[in-house]
Amino acid sequence: MPHQWVPLDLGESDLDADDPEEQMGSKEKNWVRIADDDRRWLVKVARVDERDGTISGEDWAEWLVQHIANSVGVPTAHVRPALFEGQRATASRSMLRNDSERLIHGNELLSARFPNYDQSIRGENPGYTLSAVQDAVVGIPGPPDLSIRLEAFDTIAGYLMCDALVAGRDRHHENWGVIRRGGDRWLAPSFDHGNALGFQERDAKRMRLLRDRELFDRWVRRGTSQHFVGRPTLVDLAIGALRVSSRDAQDFWIGHLHDFQPDGVDAELEPVPHDVMSEVSRRFVVSLLDTNRRRLLDGYSAAPA
Repeated sequence: MPHQWVPLDLGESDLDADDPEEQMGSKEKNWVRIADDDRRWLVKVARVDERDGTISGEDWAEWLVQHIANSVGVPTAHVRPALFEGQRATASRSMLRNDSERLIHGNELLSARFPNYDQSIRGENPGYTLSAVQDAVVGIPGPPDLSIRLEAFDTIAGYLMCDALVAGRDRHHENWGVIRRGGDRWLAPSFDHGNALGFQERDAKRMRLLRDRELFDRWVRRGTSQHFVGRPTLVDLAIGALRVSSRDAQDFWIGHLHDFQPDGVDAELEPVPHDVMSEVSRRFVVSLLDTNRRRLLDGYSAAPA
């Protein structure tokens, strides 16, 4: 059964009064409170091209990636479509249950493990490697709501596999983390998926890519990590992470990828209004998922065990 597309209607009156530094209604991100929910929600407004008023697809991309990720076993933050002061947006529910929990971002973990790690770098970081991430989370378990017991890095390998599947290029060192409560720590669910699925492309370009398979394949191969050292392709990065993960993790993630059917995403998209996501965008997303799924499975099979 398709998930519902029911936007939360939010505005400045819903801003969280306990976070004065966030209380700027013109910002792209704002913490809000929703009636009958004890957790905060982070609202992100979809960007608008000032030249012609075109709204990017960050809202449908983040909402859809959540469901794709869940279907391949990846736990995620809960995301709903939203309107903030009438602007298209998404609302992501806080993963922290109360004030006793804190999210420790990846850059903090890497700096704690490697004193010379430069947290200030926003693009490609020479210290941001798979082995560094593996060392930084050693001994930390995966999320409690994961359907199998895995260690943190084994789970991150699944996050990277999902990134490659959806062409998500934004797995920087603040886009994953660990939740701490007292002396307990565990990997946080995956979050912040708006930069994916070719959300930024215009329909005219999507149509050209769909009509020219060679052009489409070249576009897909341009999907590289903007942050890991060497800027590897998303597929190579995911396969590299999987190959140094435990056998249980490899079997779990590749098994889910085998079972994933890109054509089934059409059903997920049924409730999304066509003025939010066009028919061309839908066709493009299904083709993208089908292509990247095949690239991942073929690449994993060919990689040395």
